[in-house]
Amino acid sequence: MDGGGEGGGFGGTMSDTHWDYVLVGGGLQNGLIALAVLDRDPNARLLLIERGDELGGDHTWSFHEGYLPEAALGWLRPLVEHRWPRYRVTFPKLTRTLEHPYCTTSSAHFHTTVAGRISEAPRARLLRGVGATEVHADRAVLVDGATVTADLVVDARGPDTAVVPEQTGWQKFVGLEVELADAIDQETAELMDATVQQRDGFRFVYVLPFGPRRALIEDTYFSDTPDLDVPRLRDGVLAYCRQRGLRVTHVAREEHGVLPMPWRPSGGVRRQAPLVAGFQGGWFHPATGYSVPVATRLAMHVAERGPRDVFGADYQALADDQERQRHFAQLLNELLFTATKSGQRYRVFEHFYGLPEDLILRFYGLAMSRADRARFFLRRPPKGVKLAKAMKILPGWTMPWRRRA
Repeated sequence: MDGGGEGGGFGGTMSDTHWDYVLVGGGLQNGLIALAVLDRDPNARLLLIERGDELGGDHTWSFHEGYLPEAALGWLRPLVEHRWPRYRVTFPKLTRTLEHPYCTTSSAHFHTTVAGRISEAPRARLLRGVGATEVHADRAVLVDGATVTADLVVDARGPDTAVVPEQTGWQKFVGLEVELADAIDQETAELMDATVQQRDGFRFVYVLPFGPRRALIEDTYFSDTPDLDVPRLRDGVLAYCRQRGLRVTHVAREEHGVLPMPWRPSGGVRRQAPLVAGFQGGWFHPATGYSVPVATRLAMHVAERGPRDVFGADYQALADDQERQRHFAQLLNELLFTATKSGQRYRVFEHFYGLPEDLILRFYGLAMSRADRARFFLRRPPKGVKLAKAMKILPGWTMPWRRRA
């Protein structure tokens, strides 16, 4: 078996051991499952397999702290690399500051935290540099032909192994982590500055202050195509800094990505082993990319039920709720990408940020009630929405405000 195995003092080879958990894919979902399981059972026989050299790839994950389960905060807090007590959004006709904590972690910090926790556990292992060619209910076959068996196998190999629906929009971005000549406000994260020139769909800039003179600045698009012009977006970030009076002295790191925002699912949540998680399993937020709350709920379920009792009635209820929430988020994607003029899409988000703070928080947590979902459509639709098309997607949307007129 190729690759390096890392962990505590547990003897034996990987393939000779029958594991409690084999987690295939070292991204967000399986990292959270590993942390949750080892928090609940430090002696669990857990094997995390990652085909790359580091866990997490090259990403920055962010989340709204206010909608995470209290029971998870103990094992989640070590992942928090930066935290702001509030965040701000800015649109042409709306500027709003929301007093909700906002958190982020880089892939490097994610790797250090998850790998460190596994190394402390006596019977857990991290296997890097080895991919899986087959994933079954009770085993995974690795690229070198070795087979590892487990009571529970979790397949969370990421979007690149999933079937992307044909009917989808795209979130794409280029981010630069920069050093600045002058100090900036460290207490407020800028989630959306949509006062920038709109092009290629909905465009906004995202600014996270990592220190007095350090920030991550991303040029982000909700676009009809996955085409990513990295040099152009890189130049866009630097132009934004100049416009804001942010004097860049050094670019420390660059990240970029393209993520599907589907409005038609490729399939439902899998209801039997192996547990298919993350994007390919439907455990994500289709409308935002903020999937930490969804991944946390699934990780807590796995840890609390144990490896042999994951697929009970409570899992079916959890999966049912995720499919309801995902369906609504996909309707929003369809409204945005098919019923809203490209250059006017920012108005949809400007409209959204006029909603109550608690509803906004539940939306990002993908934990909306039926009443929450109804409240999205009680106000007059924003300009730019093609009403005839919108009515076909969501019949009755425009009716409440018409009755009040």
